[in-house]
Amino acid sequence: MTQTAWVLSLSQFYLSLGFVLFFLALELGLAWVLFGFRLLAGRSQAALLAYRFWARVFALSLILGFAASLPLLLQLGTLWPGFMDRAGEVAGPLVGMAVLTAFIFKSCFLGAMLYGQRTLSDRAHTLVVGMVAVGTSLTAWWIAVLLAWLQWPAGAVLSEGRYQVADWLELLGGGVAPALFGMLLCGGLLLAATLMLAVTAWRTEVRPSDAGDRSVYAWGLRLVLLALVLQAVLAAVLARELLPLQPARVAAVVPQWTSGAPEHLSLAAWPDESRGREAWRLAGPSDWPEWVRLPAEGPLRGLSDLSGIRPPLLATYLSARLAVLLTGVLAAMAAWALWRGRRLGHEPDSLSRAGRIGLRTMAWLAVILQAAGWGHLLIGNLPYAIQGTVSLREIGTSASEGALWAVLVLQLVVYGALAVGFHQLLRYATRYGVVPVARHRGRA
Repeated sequence: MTQTAWVLSLSQFYLSLGFVLFFLALELGLAWVLFGFRLLAGRSQAALLAYRFWARVFALSLILGFAASLPLLLQLGTLWPGFMDRAGEVAGPLVGMAVLTAFIFKSCFLGAMLYGQRTLSDRAHTLVVGMVAVGTSLTAWWIAVLLAWLQWPAGAVLSEGRYQVADWLELLGGGVAPALFGMLLCGGLLLAATLMLAVTAWRTEVRPSDAGDRSVYAWGLRLVLLALVLQAVLAAVLARELLPLQPARVAAVVPQWTSGAPEHLSLAAWPDESRGREAWRLAGPSDWPEWVRLPAEGPLRGLSDLSGIRPPLLATYLSARLAVLLTGVLAAMAAWALWRGRRLGHEPDSLSRAGRIGLRTMAWLAVILQAAGWGHLLIGNLPYAIQGTVSLREIGTSASEGALWAVLVLQLVVYGALAVGFHQLLRYATRYGVVPVARHRGRA
């Protein structure tokens, strides 16, 4: 497998995986937000209005996530034909459970959630919405377990070149699976909250806000801050678990050029791999707080001793710093907007043009933050498919570079069209809202 073919295969796979993770996270966050709205709908007309609008967006994100997941499943066999041969005993059941959960558990309740509100009682419909949120969480859990296992193959042993499950309980609940699922959930809540704020600001430009908009504006900013704090804590937990097991990632994040005593983390730098040092460096404090110190004892392995088994240095380093920077920027913007909103009585119509632009900017920054965080997790594991044992080159495709180029271009066109379609449908729903329906026994 040539270097160009390897890069093209990786680009195709990460593009599909990124698209799936984005809509899965958004769907997961919206599912629990909708459940919260439905719980409050019996006492608040504002919560009911918010639920009715965002249930449509949830359904749209679910459809797009499902559409993007099909190419991803095919690419496991076409781009990495040796993967299932090496890890099929682990990956097969996990992928199967994700598909089973999505098709049976979640979809059955989804129909009742979207079309049964006028025929079900309030309690029954609230229960259905809750079951959709549980089903979405279970689907995300199986995917998180598989991604966590690739980072830390706990609960399975390598025998004659193939992984065999030794302990399903350790595989499902051990390692970093809980922290990774928590990050996916918090990321989904962050995406959902920032999208709701952006759309609320957008809607006030075309029509006066209603009670649902005011409810979203008041609670969305609080949810952004909560999700950012929880995601930062979980990221720290995940780092302390993974970094001791992945010396190459540690060396790239510091960066640690030579083996020996741990060097101080830099605040910002531009690593020059060809010269074995930073082109420039903004040094951090000489004594870091305990919670950000490197979770390692004794000497660290340097990049010079990890040739051939280290991830792309620049991408690994910059993605980590970008995630930290965007977390701080988003937290500052949300805190300022919350303080400003309290002064204005959480009235979206009172937002200035700069305030509306700021809320829309927060949504884009949240997307970039998730891309940087998940990109760091995946890129930092390279060149391995399964950390420390199976490399991507071993299981890669034998397809020609021309075919890989053609598929990548087609993929960009299709995913671009899906993204544009999502934006246009969201714009349409924002402009025209939800069409009123006949009431049945007092329920909308």
